[in-house]
Amino acid sequence: MDNMKVFLLVFLGSGIGGTLRFSISRIAAKFYPTFPFGTLVSNLLGMFLIGLFTLWFIDKNMLVSPYREMVLVGFLGGLTTFSSFGFETYTLFVQNRMLDLSFYLLGNIVIGFALLLLGRYLG
Repeated sequence: MDNMKVFLLVFLGSGIGGTLRFSISRIAAKFYPTFPFGTLVSNLLGMFLIGLFTLWFIDKNMLVSPYREMVLVGFLGGLTTFSSFGFETYTLFVQNRMLDLSFYLLGNIVIGFALLLLGRYLG
């Protein structure tokens, strides 16, 4: 039963994270219909949160298994989406939108990593 509990909690966390990502993307599309801003925001938020949560949940042991997996694997896995990131990066590339492509790569990779570090620092 313990394995089943972990799988169910990860499933629940994934659903919540995926629903949040979908909501962020829908809202962002209203303001930025030609740029994948929603995925960028979801990935940046996820990078910050994984920095913060790993410090709290792993380093400081403030949340134990299986709830730690629900948040770190399920929720953050559902929230961030590097499969969408890959496809949207490719789309910007084949559309020859190099300025948008540069901003998108910089935002997701460089700023995302900086936010992970900031999350750990603030935690």
